[in-house]
Amino acid sequence: MNVIAVVFSAEFMRRVRSRAFLAGTIIGAASILLIAILPSLLGGMLSSSGKRVVLVGDPALTVAAGPLLKHDFDIAATLPRLDAAPSPAFLDAHGKASAVAVLSRGRDGLHVVAYARDPSAFRQAFGRDLAPLQVALAIGIPVQRVAGHVKVTVDVRDVSGRFANANAADAAKGVAYLFVMLLYIAILLNAQSIMSSVAEEKTSRIAELLVAMVDPSQLLAAKILAAAATGFVQLGVWVGTGMIGGRAVTGMFASSDASSGAAGAAGSATFGALEVSSGEVLAFLAFFVLGFAQYGVLYAAAASLINRTEDLGSVAGPLVVPVVVGIILANFGLQFPNAPSVVVCSLLPLVSPFVMFTRIAVSTVPAWQIVLSLAINLATAILLAWIAGKIYRVGLLMYGRSPSFRQIVATLRT
Repeated sequence: MNVIAVVFSAEFMRRVRSRAFLAGTIIGAASILLIAILPSLLGGMLSSSGKRVVLVGDPALTVAAGPLLKHDFDIAATLPRLDAAPSPAFLDAHGKASAVAVLSRGRDGLHVVAYARDPSAFRQAFGRDLAPLQVALAIGIPVQRVAGHVKVTVDVRDVSGRFANANAADAAKGVAYLFVMLLYIAILLNAQSIMSSVAEEKTSRIAELLVAMVDPSQLLAAKILAAAATGFVQLGVWVGTGMIGGRAVTGMFASSDASSGAAGAAGSATFGALEVSSGEVLAFLAFFVLGFAQYGVLYAAAASLINRTEDLGSVAGPLVVPVVVGIILANFGLQFPNAPSVVVCSLLPLVSPFVMFTRIAVSTVPAWQIVLSLAINLATAILLAWIAGKIYRVGLLMYGRSPSFRQIVATLRT
């Protein structure tokens, strides 16, 4: 049997059967489901208590203010007056309200004094909702007529025709961010596992036996392929869990739209963010393979240069920098996917897997840019594999001290 196939099979089965792999896969899948459920839990908490207010004042004012505030707040109670400044106990006694708003009318119009648990999150929305009442009091016409005229419907449409509305565009950004973080985690975890495996073999002197029977280049290739395969398995579980969980939760909220009204529709729109297209999944997998190939060979080559496992941190530190840079650029690409600097970065090796995938998820990227990015990353992966193979061959059998820079350069020239 082919040497690479034998090493690949042994390495793959060792990784898949390890407790760390199983625990990481299960925890990752559970985290994806938590991401799907958490917005509904937080949204329910905010809608049930964080936006509940008590209105105090002249019944004529509170009756007119109630319909205006219902879009952003839940009116827990309406009182004609306050005997004393409200306390937290007062808010708890009135449906665990988040604030008490005292409405009065003065010479300059409507005046509101609010006593809130969280003052920073209260004033803007409350004042915006009561603006029609302020205008109605100033000009003397019914507040309903004012409210009907101040609402402006803005229908935002995508010029590329890709997104139906602004909610769909926001959902795409959520998908891109989630997948970029999965890409980051998968590449780093699997690349570092290669580094640990190489370091363990070298420090335990197993490398001497392996190299005596297996060509170092074939050994490195088999390790990279095995790590990539286990990464595919792990990502498959995570992505599948996210897609199934997203569709299930979206369907649950969609079926409750008729009974829950706007709240149900908002929940459905939120969970729609977990829907992904087959093209995005293919792009994600393609850039995962290329990104992992680049980082995997670099981590393996770096690990072959150390003589103690304690030195792994100092060697791995510089290799994390381009990954972090890629995440930062990807976040910038979420907002400006077609900015010239983002386009250039989406073609650069090491950071391109993060940035180009982000652009694909949130915008329409020309096909030639995608093909060029894939070609550049593939060529870079092959070049890095050739360089890393030579470094790996030298470093794996050197004990006592790490090879000098001059020795590495001489090896690359051979």
